[in-house]
Amino acid sequence: MYRKPTHTNLCLHQNFRHHPANKQSTLSSLIHRAKPLYDQDSLAQELEFLTIVFKENGYSHQQIRRATKMAIRTAKSKDKTTSTAYILYTQTTYGRLSRMLAEHNITSVALPPKKISSYLPPVKDALGLRAPGICRIRCECGKVHIRWSGRSIHPRIKEHDRHVRLAQPDKSAVAECSFNRDHIIRLQDTKLLSAKTGTWIVSSGNQLKLKCVHTT
Repeated sequence: MYRKPTHTNLCLHQNFRHHPANKQSTLSSLIHRAKPLYDQDSLAQELEFLTIVFKENGYSHQQIRRATKMAIRTAKSKDKTTSTAYILYTQTTYGRLSRMLAEHNITSVALPPKKISSYLPPVKDALGLRAPGICRIRCECGKVHIRWSGRSIHPRIKEHDRHVRLAQPDKSAVAECSFNRDHIIRLQDTKLLSAKTGTWIVSSGNQLKLKCVHTT
């Protein structure tokens, strides 16, 4: 275990106004970290060093012994656990369900109830076409072009408009459709279908192939 020369052996002190569970987890986490890093001979020396550190931070011998047992129990429970179940916490049923799952080596994690804010509409204005994502561009024939943009859609629509006006079908698939079929593309009616929220797998390099589909 390497410790910097500036290491001062300070951790969460016993006299700090924290919940007892936070103080206990501070001790057990340091012990738990040491176990996979040392062989059996060196582990005893590290635990002796940690005991000195804990005492310097105001912890009693009983608290240190309890933390050691907790670290051992956590390690054993992780070896036995096969999966984890996330359950919405309710006072009447969570304890019973967690005990039933524990019989099958499944760890239960209590999920807090939803906050009031999750039921309220967002207060911020929608980005609309200023966001990247998938948009729908209407054509005068009643069909639509589904386009994807990795950057803001609004400037991309302006580029489509310029390519249509300048008859540059080689620079825009939308302009190509307008030029080859002599259709009027209603760029002003562009609608955002889905904002970009993650990584997308896209065909044809950086953009989707042009699709003309009938709308219902």
